[in-house]
Amino acid sequence: MEIKSAKARVVLNSRGDPTLEVEINSYSEAAPEGASKGSGEVVYLDPKKAAELFNNELIDFLKTFDIASLDDLKEFENEFESIGGIKRYGGNTLIATEYAILRAWSNYEGKPIYQFFNKNPKINIRILANVVGGGAHAKGRSTNIQEFLVSPDTDNLPLSIFVASYIHKLLGKRLELLDDKFLYGRNDEGAWTTSLEDETVFNIIKMVFDEVKMDYNIKVDLGIDFAASQLYKDGTYRYKNKVFSREDQIRYVKFLIDTYDLFYVEDPLYEEDFEGFAEINNSTKSLIVGDDLTVTNIERIKKSLIYKSIKGVIIKPNQIGSVVKAYEAVKFCKENGLIPILSHRSGETESNILAHLAVGYEVPFVKFGIINGERIAKLNELIRIYESLNK
Repeated sequence: MEIKSAKARVVLNSRGDPTLEVEINSYSEAAPEGASKGSGEVVYLDPKKAAELFNNELIDFLKTFDIASLDDLKEFENEFESIGGIKRYGGNTLIATEYAILRAWSNYEGKPIYQFFNKNPKINIRILANVVGGGAHAKGRSTNIQEFLVSPDTDNLPLSIFVASYIHKLLGKRLELLDDKFLYGRNDEGAWTTSLEDETVFNIIKMVFDEVKMDYNIKVDLGIDFAASQLYKDGTYRYKNKVFSREDQIRYVKFLIDTYDLFYVEDPLYEEDFEGFAEINNSTKSLIVGDDLTVTNIERIKKSLIYKSIKGVIIKPNQIGSVVKAYEAVKFCKENGLIPILSHRSGETESNILAHLAVGYEVPFVKFGIINGERIAKLNELIRIYESLNK
């Protein structure tokens, strides 16, 4: 596919914040942005500045490329770096451009995007759905823990999506009864926000699980994303009503894992504490996962392997600013016994491209949320792809 036209503009993301959109051969994609960011993420340029630079400096550059394979996309990345790359144009420019190239290429070839990564993928995906949330996604006005995640234990992907949605609805009803301040408020990702304490929320979710098991006869696993770097300041972890030392935080994480039978724990400690992660990871069979710890960066993933810090890795293409590098990170994880989990961002776009990357990358887990249009776009596309691959 020859790139014949290109331009950039500023549009809104799911938070109503400006973000960069790139149009290639009349097909557009935009860059997501997280509220809770690891310090190792690539540079994110102001969207207005990124659009100006793109339109003034990159249009003619892009028109020199003909994309017919992932190797061509990788060559584009190499050439992009040679003219200033992410440092000059921002990771948001590169990821929006690559997404737009994939979308245009898909329409040119008449093939779904996932086939560019895998012509015959096996889809065996479990979802991790954020149903109650706080932390940076709720401006500190809800739980200390950033995400309470549910994961129906079934290989029927559409069913797992509907069950997670049902759990979200049931939780809304429970919170209305038990939280006198609850007004059906939701955070950036559509998860319920509540004034109740974290431990109370755990117990309410466990009660809902019992009801779901009766209705669907499906076991549902519980997980959390601490996003602990957001709690960390001057060597301590600062909650609304308590301050923990490093040792206190490690003990607290282990207590929660044992008490609530947590299946999944993401970023339980500050993003540079590889040894502390390892202490937790080696004490449990639970899936201990790095996000701010690893930021989709193979060098940091390698470091986590040396320390035995984690069992799973969050993959966010915009963290590394590259579809190709995200794919390489997934392959590296698989080759080294780590579980890759493809994730959305809190500030998302209406695109469904992450669903195609999930299938093309053949990841075993996705974190796409469970409510709001920008999350539903990805989940519904997963349902469509699942149906097409299981005819």
